[in-house]
Amino acid sequence: MSLRARLVLLSAILIVAAGCSASTTTLLLVRHAEKGPGKDPDLTPEGRQRAEALIDVARRRGVAAVYHTQYKRSVQTAEPAAAALGIPRILVEYIPGQEPAHAEDVVRKILATYAGKVVLVVGHTTTLPALMARLGVVNPPEIPETEYGGLYGVVEEGSKGTLQLGKFGP
Repeated sequence: MSLRARLVLLSAILIVAAGCSASTTTLLLVRHAEKGPGKDPDLTPEGRQRAEALIDVARRRGVAAVYHTQYKRSVQTAEPAAAALGIPRILVEYIPGQEPAHAEDVVRKILATYAGKVVLVVGHTTTLPALMARLGVVNPPEIPETEYGGLYGVVEEGSKGTLQLGKFGP
């Protein structure tokens, strides 16, 4: 690449970087890891392994806090990353069937304390699409009961959220 082309590319990168708001908030959304049977089950050994894999994701992305629901599977998925990184683990109560209200509560609390930062949210098949919709993602994906390991990055940009899909864990 010629020197002129490099300078043009560098200028473009700097212009884009300058246009990025320091208050852009990124939410990393994950479904709790694999769970056992029952009403409020613990994680399975595979689920514990997947929860441990979140440590690297959270470290690489510079996560400032981890939000989770009151269910054991959500707490146990959030614990390893919060403990390893020494960051807060924050409970937001969830009432099944109240997904839009839960999403509003989560986003309000995150923006009040962690605006402009990266936050990990451990949720459920029903709460994650509601969070994506609340953040302005058009047509958020449905998350099947059988899917674990999906990583949904949502960059909050006013009324429109940008969704990035990824995977984590074994």
